[in-house]
Amino acid sequence: MIAKANTDRLGIDLKGRVNRLKLAERNMLLPVFEAIVNSIHAIEDTKVPNGKIEICAERNQQMKLQLNDVEKKVLPDIVSFSVTDNGIGFNDDNYESFKKEYSTHKAERGGLGIGRFMWLKAFNDVKVESQFYEEKEPTKRSFYFNLKNDDGITKHFIKNLPELQNRKTVVHLLGYKEPYKSKCPKKLSTIAERIIEHCLIYFLNEDCPQIILTDNEDKIILNDYFNDLTAGNTFKSEFTVNEYSFKITMLKWFEHEQFTNHKISLCANNREVEFFNVNKIFPDINSKIEDDESGKQYLIVCYVEGEYLDQHINDERTEIKFSQDGLFDEDLIAKSDLYTSLQPVLKEEFQAEIEIFKEKKKERITSFITEVAPQYRILNKYLESFDDVVVSESTSNQDLDLKLYKKLQELEYSSREETVQVLNNTRNESAETLKDKYLKLYEELSDINKSKLAQYVVHRKYILELFEKSLGLNAEGKYALEDTVHGIIYPTKTGSNEIDFNNQNLWIIDERLSFHNFLSSDKPLKSIEGFENDSLARPDLMVFNNPISYVEGDEAPFNSVVLVEFKRPMRNGYDETKDNPIVQLYDYVREIRKGKKIKESGRSYDIGDHTRFYCYLICDRTEKIDQYAENAQLEKSFDGLGWYGYNKTLKCTIDILPFNQVLSNAKKRNKVLFHKLGI
Repeated sequence: MIAKANTDRLGIDLKGRVNRLKLAERNMLLPVFEAIVNSIHAIEDTKVPNGKIEICAERNQQMKLQLNDVEKKVLPDIVSFSVTDNGIGFNDDNYESFKKEYSTHKAERGGLGIGRFMWLKAFNDVKVESQFYEEKEPTKRSFYFNLKNDDGITKHFIKNLPELQNRKTVVHLLGYKEPYKSKCPKKLSTIAERIIEHCLIYFLNEDCPQIILTDNEDKIILNDYFNDLTAGNTFKSEFTVNEYSFKITMLKWFEHEQFTNHKISLCANNREVEFFNVNKIFPDINSKIEDDESGKQYLIVCYVEGEYLDQHINDERTEIKFSQDGLFDEDLIAKSDLYTSLQPVLKEEFQAEIEIFKEKKKERITSFITEVAPQYRILNKYLESFDDVVVSESTSNQDLDLKLYKKLQELEYSSREETVQVLNNTRNESAETLKDKYLKLYEELSDINKSKLAQYVVHRKYILELFEKSLGLNAEGKYALEDTVHGIIYPTKTGSNEIDFNNQNLWIIDERLSFHNFLSSDKPLKSIEGFENDSLARPDLMVFNNPISYVEGDEAPFNSVVLVEFKRPMRNGYDETKDNPIVQLYDYVREIRKGKKIKESGRSYDIGDHTRFYCYLICDRTEKIDQYAENAQLEKSFDGLGWYGYNKTLKCTIDILPFNQVLSNAKKRNKVLFHKLGI
């Protein structure tokens, strides 16, 4: 064979082919992995027992020179890689395959013939040097592979050698491009872990070649590193999904720095393609596990192989094709089916770990229910069905509350659905069977109703705390306005049919106020629909000085109207001629009597001389308020905190209740409920 130098063409639009390739930043080392796997295949082809691969990460030398002694702890960027092996080399067959766009030369091993294009996606230039045997003749070939011209391959040189001591092929990946260069790990140990993860299946084989990683200063023998990471902690099993068979290798992965999550990798043709978190299978597994013997922490790392994965990989080797959720495809399997099939396999090997995480979750939930949210106490009976509830160390109390609320809603829906089914399918059931079903449903529904009551009691506790806070000084050193207090008890500018029962808190004043036929909050009398009154009167244009009023229902012994008037906490400035609150309430009584009747839901409620009025003035006692009360000939209440009286002319009862008395009375009425619930 004579020596020759030439330029070969690939016969394709190389730039277009490389541009069409998708390479995510997180896969910045994938081109290097491709070169390593090529070397493994080259060694397999020689069938030599002493296979060896050396990966050299070249760092930025200029940056090294510029660093002082302190800064030398900072690792310079990696700017290129070289991969050296003693495999079969770039003989004519391999070289011709290299020039084809879609080569089938290594199809039986999953080679798609696009790995070299990935080199050019992440690197500016590739230099190949190879010494090999061509028909038993020692031969040397070298060439460059880049996008500098349309030919793709430049400076191709081949010649015979007088002798060849050892086969040797070096692939230089030169000029790391951005953004891949800046995303590349700088620590050699991290790169070592990434290589092992991607090529783990090869490391598990007894005939795996020796693979060395170096940066010309430090050196890691990856085979030893792999053994240290996995010694005595490797488990293998098999499973099926539909008619497809799979193999799985499960590892306890110690001293892992790059990732913090347990993972399951899907491998095609001995290479990692994609991965997902183990919590897809077992949601409770969410942090590292401590080994009982060594005290070291580890992650569960699994590698799945199978013919299905080999056959359904995309061109870039970055994704496995699965059927879409809800869409049937006889040639594809669903990921959900894969997850289901993996569950018993992982459970067999990691049962103890799974139970530990499950117990941790139970402890967190029960502790939260006991100390923070007793309204969910019913859920303690159903914790075994909480497999779908994810609770990790980072889950906040607020997030946990939402999760438990959702679970309670699911339980209620399930119980109602089961109740309907039982009631609709009683014809063929025996009396004993029906009795058992009814008892079970009764227990569930009773628990749910208890939980709802507990939720409502917790709601009251929260509202009272909010009400108490609204009575004090705010961050600006001021007291809240009337609208703040008013809004807590009942939303302003609304009526009976506009507010859900759970959104009003009239019980703070009096439990009976919650049960009414008609209610208007902060509306001019003329604007109230169905109220026969033309009055535009509003109290001194002051916000929230209009009353809340309602008419009791048919169960009342007589027709009555209740008026509630709020004043700003700790208000001092009152003008007796304009805003005496007692006079205001009496004026409201006179105006409402003029209306004669209220129509609500098609019914009329007459307002006449027989109508009784009950007025509440809720405000803090001041000298002015006491003076108004004395002038109105009111009497002090038995506890000395407020005032009360009766206006015979208006047939009107009036109570002046200080805010602290309203709060104290509400707390006392609810104290037994809070005590029973432990809050």
